[in-house]
Amino acid sequence: MQLLYIAMEFQVEDLYNLLVGRTSTAIGRRLLRNFKAHGLDISQEQWAVLVELWRENGQIQQELAVKTYKDKPSITRLIDKLEAQGLVRRHTDEGDRRIKRVFLTEKGKALEKDAMEMAQKTLDEAIRGIDADKILICREVLYQVYKNLEESE
Repeated sequence: MQLLYIAMEFQVEDLYNLLVGRTSTAIGRRLLRNFKAHGLDISQEQWAVLVELWRENGQIQQELAVKTYKDKPSITRLIDKLEAQGLVRRHTDEGDRRIKRVFLTEKGKALEKDAMEMAQKTLDEAIRGIDADKILICREVLYQVYKNLEESE
């Protein structure tokens, strides 16, 4: 009951802006700045696609769209840009010619170590001075918010 009272003290806009607006934007800006300072020419959205490919190379575009929460036109544009940068390439699926699989190039594979180091640096900067138990609580709360919204769709 006390948590409900605390949440009600905020204006809806303040709580929404804090949870998804300002914090996400600040982390994204810092990540981009860290990438650029390390000579990495990728955006936060491109990094999200690359992370999925580093986990499992050769995924279909639709899988990448779902995993990165992007719609079809957005994921197509992201992959187009990654392809133009020489980081990925598309191949037609052998079993179904309508499906395009996305594979990392050697250049894309080589980017993983530096990009992940910069992502970790960004995370370290974001959580500096915050007790580990509070971070775990925050993660649990945000995950529950996510689950609540996913279950209602």
